[in-house]
Amino acid sequence: MRRFVYMIMTMVMAVLMLGACQRRPFAENRSQVYIALKINTDIVNHTLHELPENMRVDLYDPETAELVFTDYVGPEGGIIHPVPGIYDMIVYSIGSESTLIQNEHNYNTIEAYTNEISAQLKSQISQFMAKRAKATKDPVPYTDEPVVNQPDHIFVGWYHELEIPVTYVDEPVREVYVEVDAHTLVETWQVEIRNVEGSELVTESLSLISGQRGSVHIGPNVASEKIVSVFFEMHLEDRPGGGKCLKGMFNSFGRHPDKAGDVNIDLSVRNRGGGEQIFHFDVTDKFDDNPQRYILIEDPITIIESSGGGGGFKPVVDDWEDINTDIKL
Repeated sequence: MRRFVYMIMTMVMAVLMLGACQRRPFAENRSQVYIALKINTDIVNHTLHELPENMRVDLYDPETAELVFTDYVGPEGGIIHPVPGIYDMIVYSIGSESTLIQNEHNYNTIEAYTNEISAQLKSQISQFMAKRAKATKDPVPYTDEPVVNQPDHIFVGWYHELEIPVTYVDEPVREVYVEVDAHTLVETWQVEIRNVEGSELVTESLSLISGQRGSVHIGPNVASEKIVSVFFEMHLEDRPGGGKCLKGMFNSFGRHPDKAGDVNIDLSVRNRGGGEQIFHFDVTDKFDDNPQRYILIEDPITIIESSGGGGGFKPVVDDWEDINTDIKL
């Protein structure tokens, strides 16, 4: 009898121990992170008319830097449901026409960039590019830089070591609340050429500014090795006190850190007679201590009426080349 009671007690203990040691499954979809997002719209020389429609949220493993979760929220934030863990988070705007994203799979390689100008535009400004290259005496000329479109403003926010606790099925949902500030990676600069003589002869004008960042690695927020020239247009405007000036604005990821001593603006002006004039300005010092991001060029330029040369804005078509090929019948 005593042996039977002992066996019964042993079985009961075993059942209790199994119940105590069984795995308690957690509900992955019950983890809830509320992102309170604030987009900084105070941008020098730029008025933001509306907030980005969508923001992408990427969570990365802090040890491997690999992407493990992606979701989307609105411009004021929203709720995401990642699995429990510790992450580095990037929130950034998407859907712009010019600024593109690539290499999202890794925190250190995710990159914001903009494409080179179109083949058609390259053809239209080919003579300008050729004259610009001939004008420089630098043994490694900045004119070798790719010419790119201006980037659109992209807004990015970071949150490091975001900890999402485990929530079991028999526990209430644990909400994690995080505040994220997002700001633009793009700078908007204004350029003014103050003294333009013969402005009545100007029909079109465009510019290239050298020494700019070609892209930015969003995670560490550092410039890539790409150095580019940014294409932008300029227009005649009335100058206070009379006369005309040329004004333009350009967007950029900023001056490249490797080009701290070499930033140039090249201006091409097409006149009423169809001719083209090229003007060169070293504006390196204009980027130092310039919170207004305003570049004033006071050197006078004189526009003369000339004809011929085709101008700098006409497509160029190469001569036909005779090709002889044997066709086997």
